[in-house]
Amino acid sequence: MFRSVKSQSIQGFTLVELLITVVVAGVLMSIAAPNFSDAMQNSRQTVIVNELMGALRYARSEAIKQSTRTAVCARGADTSCGNDWNQGHIVFVDNGATPGDIDTDETVLRVSTAAEQGDIFNRARLVNTNEEPLPRPFIRFGPRGTSNWSGAGYFIVCDSRGDEFARAINLTLSGDPRRARYDDTDSLINVFGETVSCDPDTA
Repeated sequence: MFRSVKSQSIQGFTLVELLITVVVAGVLMSIAAPNFSDAMQNSRQTVIVNELMGALRYARSEAIKQSTRTAVCARGADTSCGNDWNQGHIVFVDNGATPGDIDTDETVLRVSTAAEQGDIFNRARLVNTNEEPLPRPFIRFGPRGTSNWSGAGYFIVCDSRGDEFARAINLTLSGDPRRARYDDTDSLINVFGETVSCDPDTA
């Protein structure tokens, strides 16, 4: 005995539906990609600022606790200071005759290497005067926690997005590092009460 088999309809997407799906996905990707990029850059900035803040506080704490002098300098290599803060930083006991240099009898306390390859930070530096914003390769803390600078200063981190996304750490007259705050206009303010700028001539 034979039974009749009813034809079954095959359901699927039409070409028009597929094209609409692709277009919608493209629009969503174009919206999400910039936000994801900003999130990644913000995360990288946060890591750099947190690491530096920790190094400054650690160096100052050790100087007070051990009644010695400690410094934080831009890393040249794991055992020597340099001039580029983007290469990381070093915390070390700095009691020698050459402040800001790691002498053979001085102890390295902590080393932070450069951020992972691909980061786009174009300027990270310490500045200890608002009148002539010259970058400084190191800061040294004494037994009382004060720095070797004659006044206050700040550390600034910028990337290709400019002033709007800059971060800064303010160093007070007492040597205490603090994160820079925003004023009522959402401008980042340095320790001198001025707006932080990523322009190297006005930082």
